[in-house]
Amino acid sequence: MKSHGIGISPGIVIGKALVFSREKIKTEIRRIPEDQADAEILRFEQALSKSISQLEAVKRQFSSRTGESHAYILDSHILMLKDKMLVDGTREMIRKEMIAAEGALEKVLDEFLRVFAAIEDDYLKERRSDVVHVGDRILHNLSGHVQTSLSLLQEDVIVIAHDLTPADTMQMDRNHVKGFATDLGGRTSHTGIMARSLEIPAVVGLGNITSCVQSGDPLILDGGSGTVIIHPDNETFNRYLEKQRRYVYFEKELQKLTQVPAETTDGCKVRLSANIETPGDVCSVLEHGADGVGLYRTEFIFLNRSDLPGEEEQFQAYKSALEMIYPEAVTIRTLDLGGDKLSMQIPYLREPNPSMGLRAIRFCLVHQDIFKAQLRALARAGVYGNLRILFPLISGVMELRAAKNIFREVLDDLHREGQEFREDIPLGAMIEVPSAAIVADMIAREVDFLSIGTNDLIQYTLAIDRMNEHVAYLYEPLHPAVMRMIKYVISVAKEAGIPVAMCGEVAGDPTYAPALLGLGLREFSMNSVSVPRVKRIILSVTLEESRRLANRILTLSTAREIEEITKEYMRSRFPDEYEWDSNSES
Repeated sequence: MKSHGIGISPGIVIGKALVFSREKIKTEIRRIPEDQADAEILRFEQALSKSISQLEAVKRQFSSRTGESHAYILDSHILMLKDKMLVDGTREMIRKEMIAAEGALEKVLDEFLRVFAAIEDDYLKERRSDVVHVGDRILHNLSGHVQTSLSLLQEDVIVIAHDLTPADTMQMDRNHVKGFATDLGGRTSHTGIMARSLEIPAVVGLGNITSCVQSGDPLILDGGSGTVIIHPDNETFNRYLEKQRRYVYFEKELQKLTQVPAETTDGCKVRLSANIETPGDVCSVLEHGADGVGLYRTEFIFLNRSDLPGEEEQFQAYKSALEMIYPEAVTIRTLDLGGDKLSMQIPYLREPNPSMGLRAIRFCLVHQDIFKAQLRALARAGVYGNLRILFPLISGVMELRAAKNIFREVLDDLHREGQEFREDIPLGAMIEVPSAAIVADMIAREVDFLSIGTNDLIQYTLAIDRMNEHVAYLYEPLHPAVMRMIKYVISVAKEAGIPVAMCGEVAGDPTYAPALLGLGLREFSMNSVSVPRVKRIILSVTLEESRRLANRILTLSTAREIEEITKEYMRSRFPDEYEWDSNSES
């Protein structure tokens, strides 16, 4: 039996299953007498305290084994456990409705989850699972249930679970856990980040894998294609055994490329940067040989908290990343959130379509106090490294000029105050909506660099919501309209004499690398683990053959035709590499 999900961490493992189940705590609204409210609040506080202690212990243990890299993920869970909205909200719910802590907590968590349900960005939407994980931990401690761990295993297994928390993944015995598969989860979940960091092959979003597998069942797990095979026959077993052998060899070859510059065989130099969310991600950037940071998303310092981060807190976070990456550049994107995602800190008007409403640069131009605090922190941090500032969701020149004027005001204020800051920070604009792409020549005259955000550019160009299951099939990165927009933006940047990067998912897919190179792209930014794979392709092609491929693509009429030509080219040029860099099961 074969099951398909989302491959979040590549690798092929063959072994037997261990079904890891955590009892789901069933909550119900239980009324309490008025004189028991204080005792119930104390019980809740003790469960909170125990939850924090557990996570801090896991973090210490993980850091001692592997260093600080990605241990920061548990900080967001610890912060949630200390969040005033969660803590005070549950206390108030207990007193107001005179109900037991379990029911009160569930009601408060539901409010949190409603906020995340309205978020359309798939990465941020995944933070919903963090709320669920934190709530489950508190509920287990309230009920007195002992939480099971994957740290004391006696044999090699492939873990099968309904869902796994980042703490579960951190506690895995790497000597015995060879891979894992779950019913739930997405590509950008914290558990997925942990799996890639620890290099554990993993498949998530399988729907009902736990109902199909029993402990001890023989399995094959392919974290590249997102495939799990239960009870494989001899032919399938032998085929995957050979694929596994070739994959291990391929990975060892990739490791040799870490310090090798990305350059085509005919001498065209390419910059391969990484996307990060926190300073803690920098370790992975360095480990995978990326050329600095092409996109530092700053949203996460604003999430999972009941107050807005101050200037000093932001300054320290940005300074840390800049110092660690120096002398390479760090491109920091200003806040790309809207009021719907910051509803715990500021009042906002509910919008029927938040993704096209008051978000990103529009939000910042309205809430200039928040914007200026971030720009002040960035200007001060710029002293400590090679900083570039990127403005998101620019739709035209007017917005861009307004943002630049506010930045100049911030620099004037810092100068008057006698603060140390960097004055000559390069400013850039993200090209992620069609209007910006069409007037990219005008925008290019106003900035020092451009960055193409393909995730939103594809979505807005094709008028589809990629999170909507009914139209997700129309999300076509190789649509002729998208290809022509990319080509145009690259060409006008070249004419203006400024660099242009690409920081969407397309940039990190090795399948697209030759075509993008042929279109004129010279700076790619991606998840750091994708850097060696894209580099492998760049090192093996010539600029001339890439141009021929791109020119052929630009003559085609449909996304399917472009995809077929691209994959045909990749299969012929990279028969081994292509197998691991695509979702093909050839």
